[in-house]
Amino acid sequence: MQNQPMVSIIISFYERLEHLRCCLDSLNFSAGDFDEVVITDDGSSDETVIRLKEMIPHYNFTIHHVWQPKNGFWVAAARNNGIRHAKGDYLIFFDSDFLILPDAIKYHLKLAKSGRFVAGNCKYLTEAQTDSVFNSNVSPEFLEKLYQQLPEKEMIKDHRRFIKRTILFRLHLKNRRKQSLGGHFSIFRSDIEYVNGYDENFKGWGGEDEDLGIRLVKAGIYGRSVIRHAKILHMWHSKEIGNKHWKDGPNINYFTRENVDFFCKNGLRKTIP
Repeated sequence: MQNQPMVSIIISFYERLEHLRCCLDSLNFSAGDFDEVVITDDGSSDETVIRLKEMIPHYNFTIHHVWQPKNGFWVAAARNNGIRHAKGDYLIFFDSDFLILPDAIKYHLKLAKSGRFVAGNCKYLTEAQTDSVFNSNVSPEFLEKLYQQLPEKEMIKDHRRFIKRTILFRLHLKNRRKQSLGGHFSIFRSDIEYVNGYDENFKGWGGEDEDLGIRLVKAGIYGRSVIRHAKILHMWHSKEIGNKHWKDGPNINYFTRENVDFFCKNGLRKTIP
């Protein structure tokens, strides 16, 4: 991408400091591809925040930590908080349990285009593989070896499905509710501001990413896939709500509301009474 804009990495975080440490370690291998990291914290404890701030100076790239009071699981609000504090014109969203392989960010930037978003996916590490990450020096070779140990078949299928869905969306032949942002995504700030960011009516686990994807497509901002090329590993951790699917959780009624506008009122800018 010519004339690369300022790039901000926004990492959503809560309490999992060891996961975050490994995530930041993996970003060392892409440090020339972005300008800053914003860790947006959904109310971690004072002890965790102290330890996190002690960790930040060990990295050779700019890191900002922003925090919001704990009010249940509220990642939609945390991500909006990250957007507000980010200085970049182009925003890449990761979670703190991601390991970012070299060139993953380059692939996001290669496909970056105004009026589009870029979506990727992850391969999921087992508990044993994640323990090996915690107990090893994270290196590009080590991450690539882990990535190659996991099957590629589903990534290929997801990539093809994503492209097919996008074509059908643009032809108005598929319901917008089938859009998904995948495991990680990126977008120009102006485009996510156009739909007013994440809808903060999503509280509790799940639905906020799907809702944003639907509203982006409704606004004519379609997706581009880096599923095959932007390599990301998802570190194992216990599930917050057991094995319950998010569609069995508290947000499903709001998610399935009628006549969803692309611009949410309870988002980056508050337009609700």
